[in-house]
Formats: sequence, C-alpha cells, structure tokens
Amino acid sequence: MNRSIDIKFLKTFACVADKGSYSDAAASLFMTQPAVSQHVRKVEEHFGKRLLEKSSGLKLTREGQLVFHYSQRAIRLQDEMMSEFAKLDQQQFLKIAISDGIRNDLVSAIAGVISESASLNLSISRFSVMTPAIIDESDLTLGFAWPEEKAMARDILVEHPMSLVCPEDDTAISKVVFSTMLEQSLARRIIEESGLESDEESQWLQSESASLLGDVPQASGQAVVLPTWSLPQEVEQRALEAYPLGFFLRASNQFRKHFDMYALTDQIRELVTPTR
Repeated sequence: MNRSIDIKFLKTFACVADKGSYSDAAASLFMTQPAVSQHVRKVEEHFGKRLLEKSSGLKLTREGQLVFHYSQRAIRLQDEMMSEFAKLDQQQFLKIAISDGIRNDLVSAIAGVISESASLNLSISRFSVMTPAIIDESDLTLGFAWPEEKAMARDILVEHPMSLVCPEDDTAISKVVFSTMLEQSLARRIIEESGLESDEESQWLQSESASLLGDVPQASGQAVVLPTWSLPQEVEQRALEAYPLGFFLRASNQFRKHFDMYALTDQIRELVTPTR
C-alpha cells in the first residue's frame, strides 16, 4: 500500500463523514457531488477498504472510523502549521526579559541559541526586580528563583547552590557584595557560617547587576555572595549547599510551541548547567 495520500482527499472524506451526506459535504466544500464522491473513492482505493456504508444514511465502517479519526488530526496539524508559518512574517521581534544578575556572555549564548534555532529576531530587555507585569509583557522571561517559590517551581531548569567568592588574601572583610536575592541579614549569616569575619565598619553592597558585581569579584578584603550564573566561570567559587537557587525560564503559551518544536528548553538547560 502506498503510504502517501493527498490531504485534500482526506479533507473531503472527513467532511462527508462529519456531515453524513455527500450533498451537504459538496455544499460545504463548494464542490460538485460527483467530485466529492470521486475523492472518497480515492481514499477507499488507497486503503483498499470500504470506509462508508449506507444504512439509514451514511455510516462509518470500523476502518472508516480509524481513517476519520486520523484524518481529523492530520487536518488540524496542517491548519496549525499554516497558521504558525504565517505568524513568522507577522512577528518581527520576540520579547525576552532577562535578569540583570545573569552575566553577559551567558545572555549572548542563550540569545544565539534562540535566534539560530528558531530563526527569530530578538528584543532583549534587562530587569533588576521581577514583577508579574514583566512576565505578562514578555514572550520569554529568564531569571532566578528559590526552589520553594511554588509560582516559579515548574519553570526552574537547573538548581545550583548560591556561590561565595572569598577574598584573595587573609585580610579582614571590609566589603561584602551580595545578590538582591538575599536580605542583608541572610548575607551576614552566610559570611559568619563560612568562617569569614566582618565588623561594624564593613561595607555591604546589594545589587543584581552581573556587570557591576561580576567584573572584579576577587579583591583584597572583599567577599561576594552571588548566583553562580552572575560570576565569571574562571573565578574560584565555594558552593553554599544550604542555599540552593534555581535558574528559571518561563515562556508564553505562544512561544512555548517554538520551544517544543526546536527543543530550546534542553539547549538552554545545557548552557546554564554549571560545569563544576
């Protein structure tokens, strides 16, 4: 049996089966009744089985029910394909919101994967504090979340402990740089639990900017507590196992189709999974 069949024949067959009438199908499809009958014969000849029988009107045979079911699926898939194809010309830019805490080389790598795989133009904005409005207005949102945040838990791609970068020498801690994911009291606790000493004169700087915090993380008298995705890969980091953090990705319903089609989720997960 030839495994290929023209979908227009399946459309006609499905319409006849749905209407239960050749004449009603002909009117719906703007075809003549003989042409409709010819299309149905083509489908039956293809499968070598009788698919419709007359019994108080038209009735599907057992084989006809199977062909009708898959014909409907094939028609829906074709319609969806044509709809998505048309949107490629309409959608000039994909709106991506990315946390300021994600270092620039990682942002570039993620943007490259999306642009090359899905052939989409990108409009990228950065945010310091994530809000529901940012998620609603974006096709794709990338940032950090604590695993216990239930609203974000389903979108977490990778979990990794918060990272500590110790001073490059044994001098006393005069400056602590920490992520906006942390309250200062928690940052203080982390420093104390790590065996580092700070005093009342120590400077505490909180920021979400990877470009500000990650350029020179190791300096005399400075300790840094940041997500590993904020820090240059070559910097020596101590994993704070008691403080796991998640890298999350949330796509809009429309863009989720692109993610599934091009396996973008797996590609981005591979990019953001720490190698050490």
